Amino acid sequence: MLISNETQSMRGKYSSDKMWTALLIGEVNSGSKEISIQITHIEINGRQGLHSHPEDQCYYIIEGSGIMHIDNEDQNVNIGDAIYINGNSIHGITNNGCSRLSYLTANKSFGCDREKQIWKD
Repeated sequence: MLISNETQSMRGKYSSDKMWTALLIGEVNSGSKEISIQITHIEINGRQGLHSHPEDQCYYIIEGSGIMHIDNEDQNVNIGDAIYINGNSIHGITNNGCSRLSYLTANKSFGCDREKQIWKD
């Protein structure tokens, strides 16, 4: 059994004064090549920059609101929204709300080596 807590998880290279992410479940701590789960928090006026990767991904908004950008489309997202992102799509999210934006992400593992590069701390 693996139980992971974000306060004890590896924090990501995307961490800044406006955003941080933690690897909850991934190949690096579970051995699974099939699933990875992360939690991300973005403070007011912060954002996750545009990026892409080959893995399909889902976001689930657990706190706050924001604008989700996928390829050439922007949409408002709120608590309870689940967003599906095709692999290789350019995507990112901006906190445009009045409180912290927090979301879970789930995708196939990026691989142990890549996870160690992204989540160093």
